[in-house]
Amino acid sequence: MLNVAAIGAALAAIFSDYPAFLGRGGVVEAYTDRGPIVELIVRCPVGTGIISYSKIERRYCSSKHTCYASLKPAVRKTCS
Repeated sequence: MLNVAAIGAALAAIFSDYPAFLGRGGVVEAYTDRGPIVELIVRCPVGTGIISYSKIERRYCSSKHTCYASLKPAVRKTCS
């Protein structure tokens, strides 16, 4: 019973949002806040990609393991 409570408490800190649900023109389709890291699902010309954002380092990292100070180059690298 204690394990279930611990898992519930750990998952309570995770927050997800879907900004593209209402605004179809955005680059970010969804994001999940996991504490110090935010996972972003971004729209690519063909499909989608995943980018992570470090709140501590303030860097966007593409799925190809390169990090940038802004979102646009990380999206370009992920979608290329």
